[in-house]
Amino acid sequence: MRHPVRDKGTLLLATDFSGPARAVFPYALKLASVLNLGLTILHVVKAPPGLEEWSPAARRSLEPLKTKALLEIGRLARLARERGVTADHRLLVGIPEDSILKVAEDAQVDLIAMGTHGRTGWERLRLGSVVEAILRKAPCPVLTVNASGAAHSPVNPLRLNLSRFLVATDFSASSEAALRSAVVLAKRLNAQVVLLHVSEPSGSSGLESVHINESSRRRADQRLQNAISACRAEQVISDRIVLQGNPLEVILDQAKRVKADLIVMGTHGRRGMKLIILGSVAESVVRRAGRPVVVVKAGVKKRSKVSSGVKPAPGLR
Repeated sequence: MRHPVRDKGTLLLATDFSGPARAVFPYALKLASVLNLGLTILHVVKAPPGLEEWSPAARRSLEPLKTKALLEIGRLARLARERGVTADHRLLVGIPEDSILKVAEDAQVDLIAMGTHGRTGWERLRLGSVVEAILRKAPCPVLTVNASGAAHSPVNPLRLNLSRFLVATDFSASSEAALRSAVVLAKRLNAQVVLLHVSEPSGSSGLESVHINESSRRRADQRLQNAISACRAEQVISDRIVLQGNPLEVILDQAKRVKADLIVMGTHGRRGMKLIILGSVAESVVRRAGRPVVVVKAGVKKRSKVSSGVKPAPGLR
């Protein structure tokens, strides 16, 4: 088994072999190549805590699952290497979100890539979501592709078009981190960035996006310019948009309007009751956007190559 060179950095692809997981694979290859990252492909055979206390017969019952999974992740690693991406693979048994986060922490990965089934409402609350747990706790940016976008995703990374990003900002620390990551990716991919700020009107559902009054627009536009200057992003910003409305609906609408290939946004990483009360715009965008989304949390490690300049590797472009 080959192992990525550590100083290259690492992209962790967590896969469950589902349709969305297959769809995220070419994006993982593309970004690993462009950012000069090694690729680690991880599958977790789901098992409850206390595996060490299982009987030998019970532990043996997992062997067919492990064998099948090992063959599949090995195949994906070979495909990656054929595309010029340094790759290895890992197979673990346990709780998927806990295992993914532990590998991400221990290996100090620069980016996690995952597919998501995009469940909403009662089904999401009943079943939970590994992806949402990763979004709230990951030590690095997370790339997701959901089920609605999976059917339209090309298999060949060379056919991927990542030339226009939509970056949504609320001027928080997580939004600043998201813009920095978007700028790094845009410069490596020769992409253009549309920067969007949505203010939510008080006392209204704000389902329709509207332009805010002139004085508020000027203040918001100045803050956008300050954010652009702080990230040295002038060369990649193609447009700045300031609107008022429901942030989730406006972000999804503008992503369609500008034909964004990728949405990049921050998350505050809320948990528990606070998350239930306030919700998470980023997690809702991940569930509903029919395109890839990169989510960045404030306080992610400074050394991540997704938030700092790197030299592109030969291979995919």
